[in-house]
Amino acid sequence: MLKIDRQTAIEQELAKNGSVLIPALSQLLQCSEETIRRDLRELEAGGKLTRTHGGAYLMEKYDKSYPTKLRKIYFQDVKSQMARCAFQYVKENDVLMLDSSTTCLELARLLVEEKYNVTVITNSLLICELCSERLSNINLVCLGGTFRRRTSSFTGYHTTDILAGYHADKAFISCPKITPEQGMSDNHLNEAKVREGMLLHAQERILLMDHTKFGPSANVIFGSLDLIDRIITDQPLDGHWTAVQSRTGLQIEYCS
Repeated sequence: MLKIDRQTAIEQELAKNGSVLIPALSQLLQCSEETIRRDLRELEAGGKLTRTHGGAYLMEKYDKSYPTKLRKIYFQDVKSQMARCAFQYVKENDVLMLDSSTTCLELARLLVEEKYNVTVITNSLLICELCSERLSNINLVCLGGTFRRRTSSFTGYHTTDILAGYHADKAFISCPKITPEQGMSDNHLNEAKVREGMLLHAQERILLMDHTKFGPSANVIFGSLDLIDRIITDQPLDGHWTAVQSRTGLQIEYCS
């Protein structure tokens, strides 16, 4: 296949799905993954897409969020480890709030596999689908609202209004970025409001963050460190966070 035909096919897949994965394109177009990577670099240079680990996506005009399809493949082993660390804090008959992060999706998968009797309140369509399986013991509360295809989640005033009517034993969330100075931040205002609501309506608040999320803030700052009780992450943090622990009593747990 000629390069121009291959790149046109890649653009068509992007237009249809919003994101593409390198292995899938390699199989579809019957060429090597390195050839696909080269095509993606050229298309990005031409402003046609945004490359990321394992694939590429179309940047929405006012939304920098990674599509869920791509987020699910990032640091899969790390997310599974953090989910197992989080799992130890869940007790039978707990009421849990889980956001639309892919790490919380892994936690939900554990809850289903271990047949835990818990109530899960979530705005994630993927978690709703998982917890509705026939063998699940989970009492599911799906927060409706405006559906975001990019993140397979429900957001908006309808979502936060319903959320305000619940109080959970524990909230587990993740978010794009966190800093000691500005706290938690997101790329989408409505998604940030749901996460903030979950923290405000839970007795215990646990943040699940891999090492790539500790850095410059995203665009929507939605919560200070006072809103969380514990951070679960995969790698030791720098000295700034040691000072935060001493000053605030925030618990930081490292999963290996």
